[in-house]
Amino acid sequence: MRFAVFLFILLAVSGCAKKTDVFVFDCVVFDQKVNAPVVGANVSMSVQRAVGGFNPNYENVGVATTDGSGRFIIEIDKEIYYSFRVEVADDQHFDGVFDINPDDVPFSTAYSATFDVEPKAWLKTRVVNQNGSQTVIFSIDAETDVCSNCCTDNNNIIQGFPVDSIFKCEVYGEQQASVTGTYVDNGGAVIQINESVFVTAFDTAVVNVFY
Repeated sequence: MRFAVFLFILLAVSGCAKKTDVFVFDCVVFDQKVNAPVVGANVSMSVQRAVGGFNPNYENVGVATTDGSGRFIIEIDKEIYYSFRVEVADDQHFDGVFDINPDDVPFSTAYSATFDVEPKAWLKTRVVNQNGSQTVIFSIDAETDVCSNCCTDNNNIIQGFPVDSIFKCEVYGEQQASVTGTYVDNGGAVIQINESVFVTAFDTAVVNVFY
């Protein structure tokens, strides 16, 4: 009996000692716009190793998936690192990249932080020339990320008749977006365009521009 108790204590102490050999990252991925944790997000941890001098490249050292409360835990071996990087990917959110200063990572306790990511939404602009007007110029004013499908504030120029075109792009959810510009009617007058819509997270908002 005494031997069994001794063995249990020895194993427990050994388990605790093993934990001192790793850095623990106990963090949460959160969406402040909808005030909810991000569940099922893919998280990867990369590091810049200090061995052999400064290396600008990041090496992946761990992956995790957020649970029902947006929490994930990643453990990595204790070494000297120049930087830690957390990357978050989720279908309904824009990717997040977060760099962590090694000076901020505790040596004997877990590092805790909340990483906020932006919800995706889609803005669909339908442009219809129904009056035989001439040129229309419009642009989109909305907060968004940098991606191949993201909205930009570049001017879109459309000429001719008939026109019935749809432009769809990604923006941050939970914001007021607007489409502004001008068109020249068939009498040569310049008419202002100023349409706005609230873009709900994870949904598609539609703006119609008839000219």
